[in-house]
Amino acid sequence: STEFVQLSSIICLEAMADSKRRTIQKPTKEAAVNLPRNARGGLLITEDELKVAWDFFDTGGKMKLTTAEVKKKLQTFYKDITTKEVRFLMNNQPEITFDELFALLKDNQLTNFDPVKEAFKVYDPHGTGFLDMDVVKVFFKDLGYGEISDEDAKIILDTADADKDGRIGLEDFRMMVPFGQIDEHEEAGNVSAHSSLVSP
Repeated sequence: STEFVQLSSIICLEAMADSKRRTIQKPTKEAAVNLPRNARGGLLITEDELKVAWDFFDTGGKMKLTTAEVKKKLQTFYKDITTKEVRFLMNNQPEITFDELFALLKDNQLTNFDPVKEAFKVYDPHGTGFLDMDVVKVFFKDLGYGEISDEDAKIILDTADADKDGRIGLEDFRMMVPFGQIDEHEEAGNVSAHSSLVSP
């Protein structure tokens, strides 16, 4: 479902922006995920990926967002987010355009960070390792997309459950969202195919 992909993408971006707030990144014992990198070594963000998330916020097509608009949408996922935190995410501006946001994010220097994994945690609040469909249902309802019927939930599961184990785990989730995809070229020891998308 398009709405589910949009929600997941925006949570990925918020997780990236949230990592800017942290002054210390704790090392983890988990295996590092090899994600595409930009020219500065940070996570590669393409205009197309950002556009999917942007469209979630900019429903009127104004190409400009205010702090209040961003906060209202983010509160669906992060109930306690403050105006101060939202302004920080927007580079302390009262409003931001798509081009300004892309400029802010494209040259990031985030390393050792997996935005898809962080986004997945929002859908898995109990840490089971699997998406909680009840959480998805609440998000859809709170955002005005309507109720997710059992049949709709089955369609989401059938679509997203790549390994066909009857549940949506992190790797299933990763394949579904158009953001933070594992760079298979680098995993094979080749130069990233994505690196040509970023100008030096």
